[in-house]
Amino acid sequence: MKTIPFLATVLATLCIVNAQAPTTSSPPAAVPSTTITYNGQTLTFPPMDKLPDVKDPQVVEWVKSLDLSKVPKLPASNGGVPNPFSANCNPPTVIEPDQGSWTCQKFTADDDIQECPKTGTWGLTYDDGPSASTPKLLSKLSDLKLKATLFVIGSRVSQNPQILKDAYDAGHNIGVHTWSHPALTSLSDEAIIAELLWTKKIIKDIIGVTPLYMRPPYGDTDNRVRAITRACGLKTVLWVPEFDSNDWALAATPPKPISTVLDTFETWMQKFPTMSTGFIVLEHDLFPQTVDAALIVLDRAVKVPNLTIMTVPQCVGDNAPYLELAGNGSTINKSSSNKTKSSPVKVANYSSDSSIRDNTTINNRDHLWK
Repeated sequence: MKTIPFLATVLATLCIVNAQAPTTSSPPAAVPSTTITYNGQTLTFPPMDKLPDVKDPQVVEWVKSLDLSKVPKLPASNGGVPNPFSANCNPPTVIEPDQGSWTCQKFTADDDIQECPKTGTWGLTYDDGPSASTPKLLSKLSDLKLKATLFVIGSRVSQNPQILKDAYDAGHNIGVHTWSHPALTSLSDEAIIAELLWTKKIIKDIIGVTPLYMRPPYGDTDNRVRAITRACGLKTVLWVPEFDSNDWALAATPPKPISTVLDTFETWMQKFPTMSTGFIVLEHDLFPQTVDAALIVLDRAVKVPNLTIMTVPQCVGDNAPYLELAGNGSTINKSSSNKTKSSPVKVANYSSDSSIRDNTTINNRDHLWK
């Protein structure tokens, strides 16, 4: 049943190629795309949940415009075969001594943001949205007068642009979480650029400002990915390894009970007073189950003494988390006492909108994203 559309696409492509004058030097042909209309504008992006084509004229232009001179020549993981799942540290992956892999070598670069500098501060983050469940989370955050950093997937933004705009308008910080959620170390340099900059672009198109923070899917980064991330104007955000909620398991088959996440939260509350720094946690707003767990965690967290919850930029002392606010560049003051306060924001009331549908279908654990 799928053969006919495929052949039609091939034939149409051949017709386009044959119609071109043989002596004409033209950019690569446009690739299949996702088109959305927002605020009266028609916006075109790569297909949802697929690696963007590196031959797309926009990607070619981006690659040419970037200074990639500091990107080290290190091997891609998984033998260079794009990996949509958690990073593979076994063959065919080759790990060089200077690879700097967070996944395989537990290496953290000086400019990786893994924790908040000040004890008792929680950099609140949620990954993989915006989804149909995100408004429920936004409503709870509004009720509790809390702000979070949302690391969004470009494909989900193309589905739910208004939810993203609502989150931004409510004062939450928006960051990049790639276009299709691959293990970045398995991609070519050009494919990494495409994943980051298409997501950066769709965020700017929807909320009007350019994000400066990025979290790699699965936390999968190394010195090559870090250098490309810097070249793309983004800062890498990870999380304290012991502060992974593992909430994805709530939507697995079979699912884990919500008590597993709540028990994990209790271990965090016992540990953080003994730490010399604050912490950043890994949670998700893609599924109803993960958001339901987050609501309970938040209700409990606000009652914990000596705990301050804030966005990642706030926790590292950055009061200019978007390019347009940063002038010549946002500065992170590692020695900041984290007393920076967000500007007062008028917060709207948010509720789940049944007219907004998230078409994401998850069939097994391999597709449950971090």
